Amino acid sequence: MSRNKEYEQDIRERILFFLYRNSYWQKRHTPKINICNKLSDIPCKYINKELKRLYKDEFIRIKKTNHGEDVFLNIKKKKEIENEIKGKLNRLYDF
Repeated sequence: MSRNKEYEQDIRERILFFLYRNSYWQKRHTPKINICNKLSDIPCKYINKELKRLYKDEFIRIKKTNHGEDVFLNIKKKKEIENEIKGKLNRLYDF
């Protein structure tokens, strides 16, 4: 895998892990800017690019609100999300 692909995969896992760990499912959602602020070591343009890919893959849903677009995880893809972030979950639970 090329370095760029590994970087994109890392961003993808970190976004999913952040949403999963904070239980952003269904009615609980967060603005996109909060994800950028939480993962501040990654430029926001890369996070937004990865959010678009996650939306196309149907891992996340987007809800339009008065203050912009909010993001939450798709409950129908829960098993696939858990498989994608399995390494990070194992490190969390083994602690």
